[in-house]
Amino acid sequence: MMKLNEFIKIGRALFDEQIIHSTSGNISVRDGDSFYITAHGAYAANLSSDRIVRVNIKDKRRDAGASVEVDVHRAIYRSTSYGALIHAHPIFATVLSFDNDVIRPIDAEGSFYISEVPVISAENAIGSEEVVMKLPPVISKVPVCIIKKHGSWAAAADLAECYNLTSVLENACKILYHKQMR
Repeated sequence: MMKLNEFIKIGRALFDEQIIHSTSGNISVRDGDSFYITAHGAYAANLSSDRIVRVNIKDKRRDAGASVEVDVHRAIYRSTSYGALIHAHPIFATVLSFDNDVIRPIDAEGSFYISEVPVISAENAIGSEEVVMKLPPVISKVPVCIIKKHGSWAAAADLAECYNLTSVLENACKILYHKQMR
């Protein structure tokens, strides 16, 4: 069963760290042959049970109201054993994605958790079939990556680890950005 308190806590933390804004980003947790995902237009900072939708992993029959990124989440769950996903819009990570194909943290903590972050190009970066095809093979090898000019994806056994990866990514990118500006 989905842990509503964990969804609420992680959504609030992402917002408080300015890793997401208003209705940006989405969160999901696998539950057998289905998964729970934030609803389209949900405010992650103020989630409630009516803003979390249960959908199928195998088909779209219960997708009504789900995030526009539901197909991307589904594709990742179909091709991996991950238990949770966070798609966020961290500002510094997204800025660095404009000019890089890979982001390598240079700070001690960032490089301890993440050796490198692939940046995936997509003509249409939001919930497109292109992202559905390109992201799962990459995220199956590394737990965090970025869609160029759009945002990050973190995959792990649970939401806490996805949140940690997303937070570490953004902090490492802040350090990289400021170091480049010196």
